[in-house]
Order: sequence, then C-alpha cells, then structure tokens
Amino acid sequence: MFSFRMFRSRSFIHYKNLKYLLFIILFLGPSFIISDTSPELAVPGQPETAKLFILDASGSMNEYLGIYQKVHLAKKYVRHYVDKLPEETEVGFIAYGNRLPGCQSSRLYQPLEKGNRPGFQNKLFGLTPSGATPLAESIRIAGDYIVRRKSPTDLILVTDGIESCYGNPEKELQVLQQKGINFKMHIFGLGLKPEEKRVMQSLAKTGNGKYYNVGEDSDFFLAMEDLLKQESLPKRTELETEKRKPKIRIAGIEKTQTDSEENFYRVKFNFENSDSDSQCVLLNLKRRSSTSSKIQNWNPQRTSEPERVLRTEQICFQTRKGEGEFQVSAPAHLPLNLELELWDTKGIPSSVDKSGEKNLTE
Repeated sequence: MFSFRMFRSRSFIHYKNLKYLLFIILFLGPSFIISDTSPELAVPGQPETAKLFILDASGSMNEYLGIYQKVHLAKKYVRHYVDKLPEETEVGFIAYGNRLPGCQSSRLYQPLEKGNRPGFQNKLFGLTPSGATPLAESIRIAGDYIVRRKSPTDLILVTDGIESCYGNPEKELQVLQQKGINFKMHIFGLGLKPEEKRVMQSLAKTGNGKYYNVGEDSDFFLAMEDLLKQESLPKRTELETEKRKPKIRIAGIEKTQTDSEENFYRVKFNFENSDSDSQCVLLNLKRRSSTSSKIQNWNPQRTSEPERVLRTEQICFQTRKGEGEFQVSAPAHLPLNLELELWDTKGIPSSVDKSGEKNLTE
C-alpha cells in the first residue's frame, strides 16, 4: 500500500493517476494519511510527566541526619522513587556541588530518558558532596533544558539548605512560568532550620508543588511515598502491583522434631531481586495476634506490628537469586507466626519486600 510519504515524493505521477490516488485517499479516510512515520499528525494522547531531579551535592550534604549522611539518604530515596515509576517515564537529574567549588557548579548529569535506570543510578551514586548551593542557577539550567520539551515536567529539588550564591530562586521560577513552561517543583528539605523551612515552603508554593520536611530516615520514606501517590498513574499499575512476583517467598515449613517443651522446624525460602547482588533474608518469629490490627504499617516492605517479634535470624547472600532455609526452634505450646523480609545490603541497607505471615504452630 502506498504511504503519504511515497505519494509526496513521486512528483512525476500522471494527472489521471493523481486523480485515482486522490480518490483512494478520500475513500480510505484520515487513517490512510496519518501514519506512524508522521507523529506530528497523530492524535495526541495524555503526555507522561517527566521527572527532573535537582540534587544538592554541596559540602553540607556530608553532614549527618540521624545516623546517616544526608547524601546517602538522598541517593537511597531518589533511587526508591525512580524504581517505582513506570518504565516509560523519562527521568534525569541536575546536581550542584559534586567536587566543584564556587557558584557555577550546576550540571546536567543525566538527561531525561526512558528506561535508562542503570545509567541514572550509576551517575546518582557517583555524586560526591563539595561546594556551595546555587539554587537559582540550577533552576535556570533546568528551565533552559526543558523549555524545548512539549511534555510536562516535575522538578524535584532535594536539598539541605537555601540559596548561598546571591541568586533569586523564586524569580527564576517566575521566569519559567512566564515562558509558558508546563512544570511543577516539589521540594524535600533535609534538616532545615525554621527560617530555611519557611523559605522553601514559599518556593514550593511558587512552583505549584509540595514541600516535604525531612528530619529523619522514616520522614524521607513517607514523603517519597506521598509524592508517588500524587502521580496520575494508569490504573493498570494497580493490577500489576497485585499480580507482581514477590521478591521473597516462603517455599515450605516442615516440622522436624517435637518434644514436650519445643518444636523444631525447617523453613525453606527462595528470593529474587534483580536490583542487587548483595542481600540478606531476615526471619521474624512473631507472637500470633488475636485481633486484626487496623494500624497502618509505616513501611509496607517491613514486617507489620514489630512489637510482636520475639526473635530475628538472618542469612546473607552475594547473588541476585537463590534459595535457602532456616532451622527454627519454638516453644511447643505458644501460638506463633513467622515472616521473612528481603533486604538490599548494597550501600545503605534497605528493605525491598516481605513474604507475609504464616502460621508456624497450629
């Protein structure tokens, strides 16, 4: 069948043939004219919002927030957020500082791309804090980058301080809005002082985004989860979540020995986590709950109601996929459950999945 491009290139077509082709085009309708080779003519769908991070890699990010360095928390939860986005979402990041002194340190380290999560992660974990905090310059660079893009973009700023280079971040946001750029800016403030917090809240409001105050590890997790909930993700992702393959699974429980005081069990499991080759499986031995708790677990990848945990054991692996078993002893007359957790121990340890509870004793 002819295509629209072929039709335009054949300037020597005879007049009668031309009338014949025009008749075919009219008969077939617009679907004949609009082809995959002419995306500018296609009916536009709902554009996917790109995610461009602006990451603080200034010297103060070496400081601690709780028991972790700020830079390590930032890397951990930016990765967590990106891993939960659909593969078709374009992600990239700008960073300032990162071994560069002075106020001209902002650089586009990872352009907005679909699917290049390994490349994003490698560049993210390569950041080394040093230098100042040129927020205004970073927003200006972000604007210059996204101004030619037609799809909406979320700017996500992760910082532990306000502008330190005499720029005006709020004015830069207003300039982007005047240019008609379709964007929002969300801000994660790490350990900010009250006055710094007020400045960042105002900046997020100007950027039509949300401000999240991060005082510790759990704050960062909850903030990232809240931002993920704001996404207008396709309904199919909910179905995919329900049907997803678990990363850690109890394969079987076998009672091996019984006496009047104790029972002995073999708990077999298997796991698969393509994101890491360094991980540990934790077994939590728990008192059985007499009532179903309505308290929401703060981290859905951690064991629920940790106050019921009596004992924890672990086995570690240097592989992405494997199997193993625990040998467990438990009081014979105490109703108990068990649950497994899978932890990624590459870098800062973080939980990635849990098995769900199973009865150990009947």
